[in-house]
Amino acid sequence: MKSKKERIAHIREVIQNSKIDSQEELLKALFARGIKVTQATLSRDLKQMQIVKVATRDGGYIYMMPEDAASGNEKPGSLLIPKIPHILSIENSSVMIVIRTTTGYASGVAADLDAAALSSVMATLAGDDTVLVIPRGGYAMAQVVDELVEELTLLNEQQNKYGFRR
Repeated sequence: MKSKKERIAHIREVIQNSKIDSQEELLKALFARGIKVTQATLSRDLKQMQIVKVATRDGGYIYMMPEDAASGNEKPGSLLIPKIPHILSIENSSVMIVIRTTTGYASGVAADLDAAALSSVMATLAGDDTVLVIPRGGYAMAQVVDELVEELTLLNEQQNKYGFRR
């Protein structure tokens, strides 16, 4: 069995050089490199490394290193654009999240997120086309982003908010 330091290095390398969209896929990639790890251990490693899961242009998700997501060093074809009309991107740094919207939609998005009272979100601040989301302490950024995408998708599906067309 490889050491934790070696395992972490392999996880980093795989995530930076591949489009990995699930822990199962990451487990297989690590196994192919001779790294045998349980899903529970991998999950803890991802949390410790603050790996983020970001939406891609095609509506899927991929894992990214936090510094790559924060600096905009996106993998080709992996723009942080969820499949939600009027939401152009969702990006995060290590301490906050920025949701870019089409002009005029940010305040509606922020108001709906505030009304949803997500336990992981402390506050939102809206401009004309940008929402700043400040997460509560103790939550992994990937978890907060996942909750935001889930809530915005739910609002779109259930209430046809923001002038979305089905």
